[in-house]
Parts: sequence; structure tokens; C-alpha cells
Amino acid sequence: MRKRTHRKVWQLPQGIPGLPVGAAFSPLAEHCQTRSLKRILTADRPPSEWVPRDVNELIYLSNTVAKLVKRYPEYATDERLATGRELQGVLAEVKRRRREHGHYGLTGDEWKALRRTVAVLQSWLETVPTQRLFAAEAEVDREMVVDDLGKAA
Repeated sequence: MRKRTHRKVWQLPQGIPGLPVGAAFSPLAEHCQTRSLKRILTADRPPSEWVPRDVNELIYLSNTVAKLVKRYPEYATDERLATGRELQGVLAEVKRRRREHGHYGLTGDEWKALRRTVAVLQSWLETVPTQRLFAAEAEVDREMVVDDLGKAA
């Protein structure tokens, strides 16, 4: 017999409007720091040790940055756009090699570029206000669900 209790719905706190996600006194600072560390450690690990989840995390980072840059023109600096394009190029090569050879492979230059771009973009994301970052991530999540449903149909 199951105990009848109300199910608690856990929701990520929305943070303080205008406060950067990575601010030390932000209620979301710890959550964002663990995400940052995960992405940076993924980029630091040799590609031979990657699993599909790691690559998806880097693709998610790239898509989130792209949404923020499109939605808020003040973020679209030439340097940031070049960094984003560089990350997308490296991830496209990873995908191509995975399709052709069955494993993740990168050249030494691509690996250095990946590590650098992930660190740069992740440190920038920590300066973005919480509401803006979550709105961009929610938009990426919605598009991923629509893509998955389109593939299933």
C-alpha cells in the first residue's frame, strides 16, 4: 500500500533579476559553478575518454551562447562571435569523425581551441544575468525536444 502524500515539485530558484549567475552571493552560484566545472573538465579530458553526454554538454553550451547573442545584441561582440564559430567548427569536426570512424577524435590544435573556447565562453556566461541565461537555456531545451519529436515521427 502506498502512502498518500503530496509530491513536492522541486524548481530551480530563479535568482535575483539583473544579478549575474556566477556572483558569489547569488543563490545559484554553486549550481552554475558545478556546471562550469563539468564543461571545462570535459574539454580538458582527452577525446578518447569522452562519452556522448560530454559532447552533448558542449553542444548545449554552444547553442545557449548562440541564443544569447541573437536575443541580446549587446552581447554580440566580434571576439565572442569568433569564439562561438570556432567552438561550432570544432564540434562539427568531432561529429564528422564520430560518424566516419566511430570514435571521438581531435587534432592537437582542435583540442587546444576547444579547451580555450569553452573556458572563455563559460567564464562569460557567469557574468550574464540569471533570467537571461535561464530564458536562453529554456529555449534551447524546447528546441531539443521538438528536434527529438521530429526524429521520432
